[in-house]
Amino acid sequence: MGGPTDQDLARQAALGDRVAFAEIFERHAAAMFRYAVHMLDGDTHHAEDAVQEALTQAWVHLPQYRGDSGLQTWLFRITANCVLSARRRRRPIAMEDWILTVPAGPDTDPVIHAQHGELWVELDVALGELPWRQRAAWLLCELEGLPYEEIAAILDTTPTVVRGQLYRARRTLAARMAKWR
Repeated sequence: MGGPTDQDLARQAALGDRVAFAEIFERHAAAMFRYAVHMLDGDTHHAEDAVQEALTQAWVHLPQYRGDSGLQTWLFRITANCVLSARRRRRPIAMEDWILTVPAGPDTDPVIHAQHGELWVELDVALGELPWRQRAAWLLCELEGLPYEEIAAILDTTPTVVRGQLYRARRTLAARMAKWR
């Protein structure tokens, strides 16, 4: 009906089934990359490297995956660790290299397009100013739609701490983005 579950694919991939791992990749790599890009201040090169490293580690360690948490949670946990390692290794990048741009459509009003682009730039800068755990919690909750329990598992903390991190992140972002209300 709906195809194999993540757990089924994980079991098959753990036995060396490359097709099953390709399906895992199709289901989760885009979200992992999105998370990595935001956590690495828009540096797509390092984000690609971090996700590639995370997927390599996932392939190698799938036989040890017990299924205590969802596969997506497990993959995000690996990605978070790879992103953290990448942040420690990399050099600072110029601001103009990481600012998000929004492509204009043929029917987009230039004024609205400019304002929308400015909003994304401002949000990206504000996210970049958040402490690591606040930014990670906000991205996983608001962009990826993960529940507090999964975010806690990814960040190796408790749901209560996640709630606190999200509260502080939202308060900081609300103050920073007040002019866009």
